[in-house]
Order: sequence, then structure tokens, then C-alpha cells
Amino acid sequence: MKEKHLLTLLSIEAAACVLFCILQRSVSGFFSTIVAFPFEQLGVGLRALSLSGGAGNAAAILFYVLLSLIPAGIWLILKKKQKTMPIDFTLFLLSVLLFVVLYYMINPGLMGFAVPGTGKWSLGSTFYSVLLGYLLIRALLKYRNAGAKKLQEGLWLLLGAVNIVLVYGIFGQELGSLLLNLETVQKGNTGITLSDGFFAYSNLNTTYLFLFLRFVIRILPYVLNIIIVFLARRLLTAMREDLYREESVKTADKLARFCMWTLIVTIGLDAGFNLLQLFFQRQLYQMDYVVTVPVFSLAFVLAVLLFARYIREMQRLKADNDLFI
Repeated sequence: MKEKHLLTLLSIEAAACVLFCILQRSVSGFFSTIVAFPFEQLGVGLRALSLSGGAGNAAAILFYVLLSLIPAGIWLILKKKQKTMPIDFTLFLLSVLLFVVLYYMINPGLMGFAVPGTGKWSLGSTFYSVLLGYLLIRALLKYRNAGAKKLQEGLWLLLGAVNIVLVYGIFGQELGSLLLNLETVQKGNTGITLSDGFFAYSNLNTTYLFLFLRFVIRILPYVLNIIIVFLARRLLTAMREDLYREESVKTADKLARFCMWTLIVTIGLDAGFNLLQLFFQRQLYQMDYVVTVPVFSLAFVLAVLLFARYIREMQRLKADNDLFI
């Protein structure tokens, strides 16, 4: 996937996530949670079709069966092309899960979960966990014996998928949390408080400001990681052309420096935001203190720095050998 095409896909994804978050707050019972998409909407549509009459009920049953059999149909296509793997039998499990998930989405009143309101979230999360697990394991099995060039291509595609997840983190998860927090603060505070025996109006503007500020601070690492992914993809492209070119070395150094500053900025902003909340805590009706221990991020930065040093050293050795020859 070229960079231009990836940017287009990410823009469409961002717009779709923003639209979903808005609909989630404004359309009750139809966009309950993003992990239930599109099963919840399909369930509502099939239920409406089923209740429209005899012909509609028959059509709803037919669509229900066909939709549930999509994963099994994918297995048949792979079998026909002789590209099946043992892990592909998971597709039949996904078909069974689809039968169950769509059935309860069509009949939400039959969900007997102990915690109210968690049925659609639980069903969607279970299906996507199995689906993502299958895709990741299949990718690992596919590339386990691949050559260096094939592995580079696989990593290049995987990095593109990482950006898709990061965009969801910004416009799906974090934006949804912001809207929910704004709604919670607004509903939980009537605007009137009792102070020293007198009624006084509460000012929520400071809380709203901090909620937006927290949103910006929380999405900044996602934005920086997206840039890191694009730099890493650029590095892989340069390495495929010639590992020892100066462009490859410069890109590796640039990636290493950017990763280091990303980690520094992330840690600094979290600490600074905690200090701001402590200073304005008397005016805040919702607070969120974060203690950052970025062990894995630090390990990743050190790995990238080491990799950049290796490329620089290999380029120097190649230059020495060329002079010797």
C-alpha cells in the first residue's frame, strides 16, 4: 500500500470514527459501542425486516444465514486456491460465532448477562478477539520461513496496519472518551453547589478546559507514533533499494532521534499535566492522574538507536572494504 493510498484510508477511517462517536451520543440504542459495529446495526436491520411480514421474515432468515457463513465461504475460496493452512479452520469457529452474535443482536431481549448493558460489548469483543488472533497467527505462520525481502514487505504492511489502529485510538477511543466525560460532568453537576450554607453556581469551564487539554495530551503520543510508523516504512523502502546508501543511514538516524524525543515529550507532558491538575484541583470536578512508566517504549527507543548504529557501522565497513578492494 503506497503512502498516498494509506493516507486516504486513514482519512476515511478518521471521518468514520468521528461520525460514529457523534451518533453514539445522539442516537440511543443503535450505536452503543464501536466493538459491536456492524453487528448491532445488522441486527436492527434484520429485526425490522423480519417484522415487516412473511416475505420479509424469510428474507431476514436468508440474509442471517448468508452473513454468518461468510468466514466459511472464505475458507472454501482459500481451499480452491490451495492456500489453506491448519489455522484456517478457525474460520468455521468465526462462522459459528457470527450465528450467535447476530442472533442476539437481532433479539437483544434474550441477552442474559449479569451486568446490564454489557451484552453487545461482550459479543463484539469476543468476535473481534478471535478474528484478530486468527489473522495475527496466520501472518506469523506465513512469514516464519520467509526470506529477508519477504519479511521486509510483511513488516511494511504490518506498520500500515499499526497506523490504522493508532487512528482508531485517536478518533474512536480517545474522542469517544472525551465526549463521554463531557456528558458525565455536565449531567453530574447541576451547576449549583452549597458553599458555607449558601447556594452558589458551579463554574464547569475549567473542568471542560482540562478535559480538552487531557484529550490533546493523550492523543499526542498517537500522532507522534503515526509519524514514527511513516518514517519506519520509509526506512524499509530505502533498505529494500540499498541498505548501504546514505539515504538509508540518514533515515535510520532520523527515526532514532524522533523516537527518543517522542518518549521525552510524552513523559514530560504527563508529568506537567499532573502538576496542573494539582494546582487547579479546587476548580476541577473530574481529574485523571497518570503515572507513566514507559518500559516497552524505552526498550523500543533503545532498539531503534541500536539498529541505527548498526546501519551506520555496516556502511562504514562497506566503505572500508570498497577502498581496500
